[in-house]
Amino acid sequence: MEVEKRLTRIKENVWRIEEDGIDYSVKRYSDVRDAIKIRKIHELLQIVGFPFCASVTSKGNAHIVVQPWIMDASPVDFTKQSDRRASLTALEALHETESVVDWKSLPYLKTYSLLEKWSWRLERFRNNRQTIASYLGDDACDLIEWYSEQALECLRTVPARESPHTLLHGDVVHHNLLKTRDGNVMLIDFDLACTGHPDVEIALWLHRVLPKVDYNARQLFDEEPRLQVLGQQSIAMLQYPNEVLREWSYLTTLPEERQRILAQQLIPFTELALMRWPDLCRFSNDLLEHNHYLP
Repeated sequence: MEVEKRLTRIKENVWRIEEDGIDYSVKRYSDVRDAIKIRKIHELLQIVGFPFCASVTSKGNAHIVVQPWIMDASPVDFTKQSDRRASLTALEALHETESVVDWKSLPYLKTYSLLEKWSWRLERFRNNRQTIASYLGDDACDLIEWYSEQALECLRTVPARESPHTLLHGDVVHHNLLKTRDGNVMLIDFDLACTGHPDVEIALWLHRVLPKVDYNARQLFDEEPRLQVLGQQSIAMLQYPNEVLREWSYLTTLPEERQRILAQQLIPFTELALMRWPDLCRFSNDLLEHNHYLP
């Protein structure tokens, strides 16, 4: 009997395929090593009973990874406390797998180097400054660079916690965190997965969430006790304008017409961030000074 299939392209290398009434996610990797990495991560998570991601099927080939499509799910909304809490729960469970999986031993998982990546991100911003300043203005660019330099200097001086060293998802943008009908969050797209301290990923999660709560870090720390035990380096990470740098650098990769469209969104986004940044830095510095959270 011929198998009935229906194929929908989601992205350049991602498809949704329906095969005999069952939906699958199909992703093709140009580098077979990336497919091996993704397949192994999911296999190990499945072995230890990790509940917050889809399994990998036996379908596909060396370059193609096939997983069940996560039904009735949508990207988390970081403006909602319930979605923030559910996404943190899934990430915390992922990080806790280091107690049963020796992630550091896997040869295809690199260790996350935040300082190196963020130094490179600032350099890229500077290299593209002429284009960015044509939309944003020199004063705003100066301020972004100054905040970035101050944050990097702070990060070089505060101590980093060495352990635990675990699996990090690597890209905690909202559309990689799918909230299901039962309220749980499923993690998808482990392409940037790496190893490191959980604090690093939680700090990156905070960067994604802060714009959705008007940069009110105190609100987040009040509602989530798990944030109150972050290490000093993670607290210092709050001061680095990561989202602003990344979005403006991305703009410079686009054709001019699309640059103008995106700039209309990024200008108010950046103006609000720069307005709130002094308070965010004061909050971070207060935590660093007291070595613990003061409600």
